[in-house]
Amino acid sequence: MAHDPVTGKHVPQGPLHSHWDGWNAAVADALAQTGWDPATYDGVKVEFFAKVKVVNPGSIVEYAVRLTPGF
Repeated sequence: MAHDPVTGKHVPQGPLHSHWDGWNAAVADALAQTGWDPATYDGVKVEFFAKVKVVNPGSIVEYAVRLTPGF
């Protein structure tokens, strides 16, 4: 059965210790939305995106991850 891509997002409510905290939260959100049957999925494409606010200094205001199975 083919699955559609799923995008998870995370909007930090304050400073993060690391950008990976934002990416990890976005991955967890995407995985929670998949609805995929329990299994091991090979060849899942993972794309990372960010919404960036450019000021001095700039910051990431939203993290996003798209999971596409079987690319």
